[in-house]
Amino acid sequence: MLTQFLRPFSLLIAVMFCMAPAVSLANPSQRLVQMLDYIGVDYPPTIVNGEIVNEVEYAEMQEFSGELRNLIMAMPENADKNNLVEEAERVRRGIANRIIGTEITLLTQQLKTDLISTYKISVGPKKTPDLSNVQALYESECSSCHGVMGYGDGPLASIQEIPPSDFHDMERQYTRSIFDLYNTISLGVDGTPMKAFNQLSDEQRWALAVMVSRFSGKQEQREAGKLLWQQGHLRDYFKSLPNLTGMSYVKAEELGNDINIDGKAVLAYLRNEPSILDVSDHAALDTSIAMLAVSLEHARAGDHKAAYKAALSAYLDGFELAEPSLVIIDKTLKLKVEKEMIAFREFSKVGDVAQLERVQITLVDLLNESKNVISSTQMSPAAAFTGSFIILLREGVEAILVLAAIMAALIKTGRREAVKYIHAGWVSAVVLGVITWWVAENLISISGASREVTEGAAALFAAAILVYVGFWLHSASNSKQWKKFIEHKIDNAMENSTLWVLATVSFIAVYREMFETVLFYQAMWVQIDSSSSQHGFLLGVLAALALLLILAFVVMRVGTRLPIKQFFQINAVLLFILAVIFAGQGIAAFQEAGMIASSMINFPKVEMLGIYPTLQSLGLQLFVLFLGAGLLSYQRKNN
Repeated sequence: MLTQFLRPFSLLIAVMFCMAPAVSLANPSQRLVQMLDYIGVDYPPTIVNGEIVNEVEYAEMQEFSGELRNLIMAMPENADKNNLVEEAERVRRGIANRIIGTEITLLTQQLKTDLISTYKISVGPKKTPDLSNVQALYESECSSCHGVMGYGDGPLASIQEIPPSDFHDMERQYTRSIFDLYNTISLGVDGTPMKAFNQLSDEQRWALAVMVSRFSGKQEQREAGKLLWQQGHLRDYFKSLPNLTGMSYVKAEELGNDINIDGKAVLAYLRNEPSILDVSDHAALDTSIAMLAVSLEHARAGDHKAAYKAALSAYLDGFELAEPSLVIIDKTLKLKVEKEMIAFREFSKVGDVAQLERVQITLVDLLNESKNVISSTQMSPAAAFTGSFIILLREGVEAILVLAAIMAALIKTGRREAVKYIHAGWVSAVVLGVITWWVAENLISISGASREVTEGAAALFAAAILVYVGFWLHSASNSKQWKKFIEHKIDNAMENSTLWVLATVSFIAVYREMFETVLFYQAMWVQIDSSSSQHGFLLGVLAALALLLILAFVVMRVGTRLPIKQFFQINAVLLFILAVIFAGQGIAAFQEAGMIASSMINFPKVEMLGIYPTLQSLGLQLFVLFLGAGLLSYQRKNN
């Protein structure tokens, strides 16, 4: 009786019972998956201790299991097809021999997994379905049979020959994934009130499947799962939406048992918050939340070094990648998060657990607020344009000024042939930047710490070279025989193959900006899901490039028209200023990577000028500033 009562359950047995039948959307692979799901759920109650409980149900199981082989044989040829046929035969024999239900459930689950893997069957939507109106959709189409709360107690339930399913019944939901539920909504169940509902859009069917999957979870279970997820558990198994929609409680429990955690709780939480798995800034912000929890656990255990490392990762491998999106929408919120992140890192160094707990609560709230802000503000074409434009312009100004200053100096002294070394440097940097993007996208994940160390080392190296070049230019401007001096210097440089210095400074100046730009663009691009926004993004890149080229042209044009003395003096001062900026940025990068201490002081932060409110960065900038001023004064006196 019970089996017959629940038989149509493939999820929405009577979802939209009163609506007219629709043409099935079935294809062979979908039908196979649905049939395996049906057998896995409905066979166990038909056999108890080897005895048949329901002859009709058992006959149906025999019929379906015999059909499995034929359906697989009708699938396209594949190297693993014979293995699938053998698995289907094991299911048929098991049912014929009346083996216990749990074994058949395991066999059908394994066959379903192998079938999906072999034929690359899509088990998830392209993006998280819009759940804002799913409650209204469920109430209008489903609640009359399944009840508002999904207990199968709707107004029409009592007059149906086969009562609707209770979606809270974990025994029946245990082996079912969201994809299984979606399949049932899409294909219906032959011979039952559950029809195929292809009059609904694909997104609506996915939305209903997600909503119904939530009924079986308990609130306390979801809260426990949230904590486990924030601590980083099972993240390798839930990297995308298909991982979630293809996962059943039985599989999640198995994964959790391997590491002694409640895998079902994690699945219950993710079913309630599927947007977390969107490939977007959410992933970066969730990484931050997870690493904050890890850092706090290390601090509680007394491992201050590990706590600080995790705190760094919370910023570098998480929040920093979402900054480009957030700063466009809410710069004040971005600054709040940064401030609290710094405080958290400092407390993690000394292991102040009480303060860490206080700051973590604040940070989690701010990070969740950041997720909501980013989610509620879609990446419109205008936002995509603004974001890509600002990122490239911000990163490119310094590099353009360096290139323009050096190239203008070479042109001013009549050594245009040496300009090719500058071009070789920046072109190499651009090429390597593109390679970096490809590597980060396809081969490895460049950690935040590695990124900051690379940027910091490049910035400090560039600062040192710029101090040297600036001094060289100023010495030329004060020479009474400046032209002879310049020609001698460049000729000597070329004769001694030292023009690599010019190529190196152009390479470093461009690559350090390219390195950061491509990684920010990588994080920004994955959240753009419309062609209009993609066009906005690309137009922002082109607009920034155009403005940078205009800036370079103006610097070179104005520079080459200045009297030689003023030209070299202005160029020298410009390069010294850039050296000061690079020095501040270099120290800040090493501080973010945790390699240099951060002693905060009350001082304004101006990122474009490399000014950060720490004693270390400001101290080095003052040193470079005084060094430059001293060298210029020394040259002036000597000449």
